[in-house]
Amino acid sequence: MYLEKKTIKQDSLYTTISSCRICRAKNLKTFLKFGNMPLAGGFIKKEDLSKEKTFPLTVVFCESCKETQILETISSTILFKDYRFVSSTTNTLSNHFVQYAKTMKQKFLKKDSLVIEFGSNDGVLLKPFNDLGIKAIGFEPAKNIALLAKQKGCEVINDFFNSITAKQIKKKHGKASLICANNVFAHIDDMHEPMKGIKLLLEDDGVFVFEVHYLVDLLEQFQFDMIYHEHMMHHSLTSLSYLVSLFDMEIFDVLRIPIHAGSIRVYTQNKKKGKNKVEPTVKKLLELEKTQKTDQLDTLVKFGKDTYQKRNLLVKLVTNLKSQGKRIIGYGASGRATVHINFCKFNSEIVEYVIDASHERQGRFIPGMHIPIVSPDKLKNDNPDYAILFAYNYFDEVMKKESSFIKKGGKFIVPLPEPKIIEP
Repeated sequence: MYLEKKTIKQDSLYTTISSCRICRAKNLKTFLKFGNMPLAGGFIKKEDLSKEKTFPLTVVFCESCKETQILETISSTILFKDYRFVSSTTNTLSNHFVQYAKTMKQKFLKKDSLVIEFGSNDGVLLKPFNDLGIKAIGFEPAKNIALLAKQKGCEVINDFFNSITAKQIKKKHGKASLICANNVFAHIDDMHEPMKGIKLLLEDDGVFVFEVHYLVDLLEQFQFDMIYHEHMMHHSLTSLSYLVSLFDMEIFDVLRIPIHAGSIRVYTQNKKKGKNKVEPTVKKLLELEKTQKTDQLDTLVKFGKDTYQKRNLLVKLVTNLKSQGKRIIGYGASGRATVHINFCKFNSEIVEYVIDASHERQGRFIPGMHIPIVSPDKLKNDNPDYAILFAYNYFDEVMKKESSFIKKGGKFIVPLPEPKIIEP
């Protein structure tokens, strides 16, 4: 069943939805407004600082299918024409996807199986599949990121995955045994199109597996910093079950994973022709969402109020440290960093610079507040007092990597779920 998507035209650069991206109902209730915000992943070159635009950021809840989403849809050509998130930058993600590929091969694949991944980024999953002798083809719309994957020997199509591109793959390579989509659902304005492509391309007994940031973790840990324009939706298993059911598919297993400070891996199949039994994990997680009341508007309204309180706590802590003459930097130039820095209105006089290991971001500036992004090497010759750990989802990895900063007396500030200073 395909339902027409409705939008209200607002601007040549963005639209505002009038109905839910999943169920198309108009039962959208606003629970959080950030005001105008820059694009979280739009790390800016110096020469482009004066050209930057900001957009409204409004978060709503669909009372029909229980999906959380933002009202504004920025043009995909703006969002992804110069995308700077590279998955292989962290060992945590790289190791995660190596194990992911091994698990998929063991569970579902044969020697001649075809794997398709859309939103394949720099080949962080494609390459492990290739290393295991599995033919894997990726779809990656960001040209610069697709090139990184090709340089690793991966087969990548520089395009969006939809019913049209799925037909092209089917004609050339046949149907796929496995289709994957990891940390990409949130970036897709109209999920009906890729779902149509999946239905067309997936073998009758094939499996579609995807990972998404999990709404329960977002709410429990107050991760408002995951809400930005590139993340148009925030999923629960309840809303995902509704989505796949529209395409005669079912969720047969689900796994909570720690990636991105709380995600789920979801296994789906053709409801009539799939061969996998529905595991108790599905019912268990659906019941948890009922218990946690993530399917109720009041829960989201409370989260919206708490968001402002958490923001104010971080501002108070940082302001107090600055009044004592302390030097503060940021660590991790991510979308999370952009949200915190702009929501808190931290300029370069408050947060001097932001450390990041990605060469794709170094030499650029945090959107909005235009704080410079520099290499971790900076810490070898500089001794700031505090570093706000925007990349707190990689806490253990950062603590090991920056042990010398800590030994010299530097301290990390973890902003969420409540701001706290990590003492050595």
